[in-house]
Amino acid sequence: MTTREGFRRALFDAGMMAFVSGLSLLLLIYVGLGEATRVYQQFQVEKLFAQTRVIQNAMEQFLRPGLAMKNFIGFNALSERIIDSDPSIVAIAAFDRAGRSIFATGNPSIGLLKANPQTNSDNQDATDVRSNGQYTQVVLPLHDRFEIVGLLAISVPRILAVERVERQFKPLTIAAACAALAFGIFVGVGGSRLTGTRRRWLVIVYAATFLGMSVNVVVALVSLYSEGAQAKTSALANSLGQRLNSIIQSGLNVTEIHGLDKVFVDYQRLNPDISAAGLIVDKAIAIHTDPQQVGRGWTSDPTTYEFQVALTRPGGRDIRLFVSLPMDVIYRQIGRSVKNFTALFVASAFMAHLFLQLAGSVRRSQSLPDATRPASDEHERELDLVKPVFFVGVFVEHLTYPFLSQFLQDLVLVSKISPLGTSALFMSYYLFFAASLVPAGHLAQQRSPRSLMYGGLVLTAIGLAMLAFDPSFLTALTARAISGIGQGILFIAVQSYILNATSPKRRTQGASIIVFGFQGGMISGMAIGSLLVGQLGTTGVFMLAAGVSIAMSLYVRIMVPDIQRLAVAAQERLSESGVAWRDLLRVLGNADFLRAMVLIGIPAKAVLTGVIIFAMPLLMTQMGYAQEDIGQILMVYAAGVLVASSVISRVVDRSGKTDGVLFAGAVASGAGLIIISMAGWPTTAYGATILLVFGTAVVGIAHGFINAPVITHIANSELAAAIGQPSATATYRLLERLGHIGGPLIVGQLLLTGGPQLGIVGLLGAGIAIFGLFFIVHFSTPKEAVS
Repeated sequence: MTTREGFRRALFDAGMMAFVSGLSLLLLIYVGLGEATRVYQQFQVEKLFAQTRVIQNAMEQFLRPGLAMKNFIGFNALSERIIDSDPSIVAIAAFDRAGRSIFATGNPSIGLLKANPQTNSDNQDATDVRSNGQYTQVVLPLHDRFEIVGLLAISVPRILAVERVERQFKPLTIAAACAALAFGIFVGVGGSRLTGTRRRWLVIVYAATFLGMSVNVVVALVSLYSEGAQAKTSALANSLGQRLNSIIQSGLNVTEIHGLDKVFVDYQRLNPDISAAGLIVDKAIAIHTDPQQVGRGWTSDPTTYEFQVALTRPGGRDIRLFVSLPMDVIYRQIGRSVKNFTALFVASAFMAHLFLQLAGSVRRSQSLPDATRPASDEHERELDLVKPVFFVGVFVEHLTYPFLSQFLQDLVLVSKISPLGTSALFMSYYLFFAASLVPAGHLAQQRSPRSLMYGGLVLTAIGLAMLAFDPSFLTALTARAISGIGQGILFIAVQSYILNATSPKRRTQGASIIVFGFQGGMISGMAIGSLLVGQLGTTGVFMLAAGVSIAMSLYVRIMVPDIQRLAVAAQERLSESGVAWRDLLRVLGNADFLRAMVLIGIPAKAVLTGVIIFAMPLLMTQMGYAQEDIGQILMVYAAGVLVASSVISRVVDRSGKTDGVLFAGAVASGAGLIIISMAGWPTTAYGATILLVFGTAVVGIAHGFINAPVITHIANSELAAAIGQPSATATYRLLERLGHIGGPLIVGQLLLTGGPQLGIVGLLGAGIAIFGLFFIVHFSTPKEAVS
């Protein structure tokens, strides 16, 4: 290799790795920015609640005797004092029930913003947060003795919180670009030396780069959250101080006022984040939300944010009000962010691994002319080039899964269709996926796999885009059907491409593309989709998924070679797309085949689509879980499958025995579902989460015991020896799709009849375990006829 060629190779490696790491780090920054904006705005809203309650309490004391709101005198004095103390507030106003302005301080043109359509209209007493894109407005009800007589609103510009967060994150964006460039240079300079066992340094340095950037993001989050928490504490203290100031200034002895301690207890109840509140008189605690502290000397608690308000009147005793907010409020938010970053790192690691292989393949293709390139290198290059295609195809579909169930259910409710419509929408995807396999298989034998990949990705993009532009029931039904057809065509196209690009001795390597692409794409899609939906919304995620599909279709056109080189025997060509229909009746008449399919294969697929993908997001949303939590718990399933499959496949290959493994998989799957159902029992939030995560992991591991071994079970059967392994396994793979189709319908019907509760999942688990017992029991029957 000449010096010039070596420089070009190093430059290509550096550019590719800088792009991959930069994409991962910028995604980290984007997620961190979204987290920071959400939490900082939450602190700001809570601060506004506390400030608004000062005026609300004063006005309601005036309104309770039945006096008219317009006769309240102190509004301007109270509101001006709050605006002077907090420059971010631009308007405070009071409105009657019809929305007409009664009092206004600050900018009167803002008015009363429209209520959020998702706000529960039945709960008129609830406080409300409204927004019009320019302002955030906190609205509190005003009561007389019997009913709501008006509304009180306090407004701040939305841009203030956004600008504050962006100032904190702007240096991080520059740092991320520098880190990505440094990683690219490291690969470019040292790439030629990182061969064999030394390649682990690529992983180590990439992980260190991501970890270092994550630490910087966490530090930025701590700074922002601390600032927001302190502002909230200050507002809470000032709010309570305003209520007590008139009593203190009157000269009364606060220690002798009956019921004053209850004011602090009630305030803590209304603001549960507060860890303590009370009065300090001459450096001794006179009132405390913890009665055991009364009478003790005041000492500051370093584990809390504390704020004091001086209430001392001239010539009087030193009286101070204090409010404490535990730092755990910050730690909980940071813990949530770290959890999200960990999930993002796992997703990025899959993508980085994929692009590392792709870069190596492109580099090898440039290092030698076509005429001198070994055939084995050419085959390996073609496999590497197609790996991203299937990975991205699965990835874009699973980007939507953390919220798809709830999205479709809401759509069905708005359309006033039977609740079973949600199951029908889910089922349509899998029905058309299965229906497209055989026609796509015939096309794959007549046309280039590349053109089918291109068509499958375009159809997938169309289906996703339709959900973004026209979310109606009929459109969703059509969109899911189109996506199912697109994914089915893509699956067959990739299988056909692998068959053409590999020799029979390298079929396992080709099959690993399907395994890695599906599980890796599922994990990455759910992780990233669950994080992005909070920032982009459902429409944004649908459009992003459609855009990525179109980009990958262009990649197929440009980078994937148009191959139909190897002449493969007709029997070897059989896959899910080439079921030998003449053998179908013989297959369905074989007891061992039916036993594996009905008791193991179909139930496993039904659990995947009916419980993991369809029911769990719905039930977890009902339990109050955020979208990112749902996606990350579902990730655990795919991780369990991936880990268990890699181990159990080698065990089965060595022993050749499958009955015990499949039985263990079925029983463990049932046990996992029962564990998931236990999360619905009365328990703490942490306990429920632990049960959900553990149960989902058990189901994933159990399916790792089933997915590959069941194919081996069919391939090693007497039936396969009689009609051929390809025909037997192809028929099985096609028929097990009945589980994909029936899962959402069965589970949807059970949820409709028995109510949306996790107990249904436990009943299904018991049934799956019983199926496993039936599978392992061999009755004394005549040997199945196979010829």
